[in-house]
Amino acid sequence: MEIGKYPLIALPLDDRDLESKLSQAKSKGIDLIELRIDMFSSTQSDYVKDISRKVKDSGFGIIGTVRSVEEGGLKDLKDSERIELFEAVSDYADIIDIELRSERLHEDLVKLCRDKEKFLLVSYHDFEKTPSEDEIQEIIDRSSFGDIIKFAFMVKDVEDVGRILSVTHKNRDKKIVSIGMGDLGKITRVAGFFFGSLITYTYIGESVAPGQIEVKELIKELKFYGLRS
Repeated sequence: MEIGKYPLIALPLDDRDLESKLSQAKSKGIDLIELRIDMFSSTQSDYVKDISRKVKDSGFGIIGTVRSVEEGGLKDLKDSERIELFEAVSDYADIIDIELRSERLHEDLVKLCRDKEKFLLVSYHDFEKTPSEDEIQEIIDRSSFGDIIKFAFMVKDVEDVGRILSVTHKNRDKKIVSIGMGDLGKITRVAGFFFGSLITYTYIGESVAPGQIEVKELIKELKFYGLRS
């Protein structure tokens, strides 16, 4: 799949009500399904492969995510278990998401993505604050071994929004996904595209992250600003 050709909308999903949510996602123009494997009812490899196959057969791009508990994951999995799950989803995923903090997994996932010709997305989440511009830049620089760099910070005031968008714009030559969490951060989920961000995350039914915009409202906003036809 092409990254950067136009703004992409990702919908994080677990395995509940999957067929219904995939049908809704298709009707609303969702591009990517982020499979939150750490939220699945089962983490058996064959089960994960089966779910991934269903999503791929429905015509969506896939982000394979096994989120660590330190950054919002629901299951405290061993490194070896997480690697096994990444391998299970990798036959169907277009993008593999690993946290910058999960350093012990980096080498294995770089090799996995190179061998299977997948994009490696390196992510960083701070649910408490938005760091300084220098700190955000350092996070980007440390994540440069990935193909896509994602950072999500909690926004407390308008200055936080400005820092997120400013650093995104300064790094627009890279593949960046920038997100401001919380109510004040919502603007970044649309305006970020004008500054160089490539993907925004939405929800159907129940949000999985603070400040996400529901898919119907998000599409409306993107169309209003000429970002989607």
